[in-house]
Amino acid sequence: MTEQGQQKTPDTHTSMSSRLARLQSQQMINQFSFFSVISTISVLTMAALYWNDEHISSFMLVGWLWLALGIIGLNIGLMRHLQHQLKTCSVQRLETLIHWNAGSMGFIWGMATLVFVPSFPNVENNLIDLYRPALFACLISWQAIAALTCYASRFKTFIYFSAAASLPGLFLVIFEPSMINSSLAGVAGLFFFFVLLASRRLSELSYQSLWLQLRNEDLIRFLEDSKNTVETVNQRLTQEVQDRKYTENQLQEINLNLEQKVRERTLALSDINRALRNSQERLTLAIDASGIGLWDWNLSTNEIYHSNFEQLLGYSKLELKAFMGHMEQIIHRDDYPMVRRALLQHLRKKKPSYEVCYRIQHRAGHWVWVEDSGRVVAWDEKGHPLRLIGTRRDISPERETEEKLRLSASVFEHAAEGIYILDHELRYLSVNPRYSQITGFSDGELHGFHIFDERLNSFADKAANYHPIFERLKAEDEWQGELIDYRKNGQSFPQWLHITTVRDSENTISHYVGIVSDLTQRKESEEKLKYLANYDRLTGLANRNLFRDRLHTAMLRARDQARELALIYIDLDRFRTINDSLGHELGDELLKKVAERISAAATKVDTLARIGSDEFTLIVDQNINRPQLESFCEAIIDQLRRPFRVGEHELLLGASIGVSLFPDHGRELQILINHADLALQQAKRMGGNSTRFFSSDVRSVSVEQVTLESALRKAIFRDEFVVYYQPKLCLKTNRIIGTEALVRWQHPTMGLLAPGQFIHLAEEAGLISAIGEIVLDKACRQTKLWHDQGFGHICTSVNVVAQQLQRGNLLDIVDRVLIGTGLDPVDLELEITESSLMDDRVTVSEILEGIRSRGIKIALDDFGTGYSSLSYLCDFPIDIIKIDQSFVFTIGQNDKHEAIVRAIFAMGHSLGMKVVAEGVETQEHLDFLRNEGCDLIQGYLISRPIPADDLTQLLFKQQQLDLTHTIAG
Repeated sequence: MTEQGQQKTPDTHTSMSSRLARLQSQQMINQFSFFSVISTISVLTMAALYWNDEHISSFMLVGWLWLALGIIGLNIGLMRHLQHQLKTCSVQRLETLIHWNAGSMGFIWGMATLVFVPSFPNVENNLIDLYRPALFACLISWQAIAALTCYASRFKTFIYFSAAASLPGLFLVIFEPSMINSSLAGVAGLFFFFVLLASRRLSELSYQSLWLQLRNEDLIRFLEDSKNTVETVNQRLTQEVQDRKYTENQLQEINLNLEQKVRERTLALSDINRALRNSQERLTLAIDASGIGLWDWNLSTNEIYHSNFEQLLGYSKLELKAFMGHMEQIIHRDDYPMVRRALLQHLRKKKPSYEVCYRIQHRAGHWVWVEDSGRVVAWDEKGHPLRLIGTRRDISPERETEEKLRLSASVFEHAAEGIYILDHELRYLSVNPRYSQITGFSDGELHGFHIFDERLNSFADKAANYHPIFERLKAEDEWQGELIDYRKNGQSFPQWLHITTVRDSENTISHYVGIVSDLTQRKESEEKLKYLANYDRLTGLANRNLFRDRLHTAMLRARDQARELALIYIDLDRFRTINDSLGHELGDELLKKVAERISAAATKVDTLARIGSDEFTLIVDQNINRPQLESFCEAIIDQLRRPFRVGEHELLLGASIGVSLFPDHGRELQILINHADLALQQAKRMGGNSTRFFSSDVRSVSVEQVTLESALRKAIFRDEFVVYYQPKLCLKTNRIIGTEALVRWQHPTMGLLAPGQFIHLAEEAGLISAIGEIVLDKACRQTKLWHDQGFGHICTSVNVVAQQLQRGNLLDIVDRVLIGTGLDPVDLELEITESSLMDDRVTVSEILEGIRSRGIKIALDDFGTGYSSLSYLCDFPIDIIKIDQSFVFTIGQNDKHEAIVRAIFAMGHSLGMKVVAEGVETQEHLDFLRNEGCDLIQGYLISRPIPADDLTQLLFKQQQLDLTHTIAG
């Protein structure tokens, strides 16, 4: 340790000296700005003082002035450069440059001595002429003091300044002696002597101060390191104490375990001794417990001994004696001849033993399958049997198992779906006839082959499709889904595969069972239905469903690409008159020709659809301006104004066109359609055969709507909105565990208004977000009040519309409401519709993830009625699916809707989601939903939407009923 300390000392001293030198240089650089200002003022003052002095050459004065200002400017630049390079520049270079700075600044006043001292007056001159020398001396003194403040940190630097300032004057006294010069030299020398002494003292004080500063910094750093070291040591000590306590606890547990094992071993020895004593009794009990009855028939005395007969058949020994010699009374009449024949064959030595299975009537009246097995153990000298001993066993479970196996084999052979069985190595063991019919492979052709064998499917990479499936089966034991497979002839076909694993007693996979459904016909039917559902049968154009779907897609694409699209509505003028007067068949032919002309004129549009009797729509998803749209619409009108030849009739039509633009005239699908329809109506009112673009003056707003909108805005500030609650019933517990908050408007003159009377207006007026925030706040406060009243964790759901998601501040509103009400986030549920997920999916997904991260549940409302893809269930954090009431209303009336409801249950539960059914109004609805595994229901069968006080009474009654059941239990 001493050698290391001795080695570190020179480095420490060197580091301290280097830091002191750099700190001194920093102080002098910082002080130089003040010194440069003083020097500049002094130089200018000196030049002004002697500017008109006839004893001084103007050339020397001007030269000195420029020299002084140049040196000062150069030193200012040097000091600024050093200030920026202070940390990177070496200490030696800093000292050298600062010494040069001090010497050059002193050189200015040394040269001033040579320039201005010869002009000093002689002693015999008037004392009034001495004011310039006096002022000169004052300036020199001022410069010396200023230099002292600037260079006091390092005495050596001040020496450079003093030497440069005094040496020229000293040379002048030596080479041009005079009384005034000698006097000035004496005074200056004395002055500089005392200044040097002061500089020396100030340098020492500055050095000590800087040294103390650095030492204090080192001491502080050392104390902080020591503190960290102490904390680390304390943590280690704490950990060691904890480890020691843990070790002690382990030792105690080991001691306890040893004591327990000693006690257990002692008890085990006692049990063994007891078992030895009771071995005979256990053997007897084992026979009784095995369910096997022993019988011993003494043929000479006709006495029969039975054991476990009462257990097998329920008859007592006394009852059994009554049946001796009359066993046909309890043996099934179909089996009695067989039993008699088997017994006689053995007694006559035709068979070595007596074995037979038959049915015997239990005392309770049902039939029991039994198996008798026995033989004669004693014969007399004449060969007659004397004693027959055997067992009787209940084989009813075995017979049931055999029957089930026969049934399973029959189902396997005659199933309407293809079934195959694989062993654990994925080799075919068996396939049923239906599977052979589907694939073309017989059972013999597949038996023993691996499922991925290329000889079976040389044209398809079956392993690529099946490998992920079998990997998943190892973890989940079941997989089902749609696949494309190939028949023996190479033809591909769609199939629905449901494959499960079969595990043995050791939970190891022993077999795989696959059930295959051929989806070929279903797919063809679906394609036909899809076409019929999306295309107009008469014209072959897209119908309303496909039109809305494509319009929605086009709007999303336009929004993503930040461009416009146009929606064009076309209505035929005078078509109804022609259709009613000439007949519908002619009208249909006319519509076909109209569709052909519009298609010919609109070859470059995205979609042409027929959405009504004589209504057509065009989606123009191209970058065209308004004049081009007007020309395009006029061209369509011109095409439709030309005569139509239908049969023997020449018919004339006209067309009215309404146009709305995205996003100028609407950012929502329905709004854009409504605005195009409004523009169309305006065009028809203008006489037809014209085009009208939507504008603000097209919309005809009634006085009632304006008044209602004004009252709606005032209602927000007057707190006229009230919240009704519809309870949700859990079908597992038959308890109310949640509610849905539904807004009502308590209008001052119109009374209580339902949502349908003002929600649409609120959405158009942009007030729906404010109303939603009010409902959220009131619902959360009421839910917190129910919790405080002891009604348990009631979860309240609040509806959120698309506008609230699009505003971007939903998370802030939810956080503010939860903090203000004190409600636990897990007791809040937010309901969104499928259409809310369509716009800006990334932003909506981020908002929903933020809601989920707070513990709030998210429900998808009106499921099955929107336009979104089912993939949204995977893309968005959905917790709950709410089946739309339109499906619930038709339960018991519409088989297809019931199938859809079952599919929603299966899909939702497989995704780990809860399923809620709304609109439950009848007991039939309730029974169906309960049988299908619905989680929660709501509807008029449970309760209508009611005020908070009424629901509180309902919860109180439920609480009292629970208390009554608890006391009774």
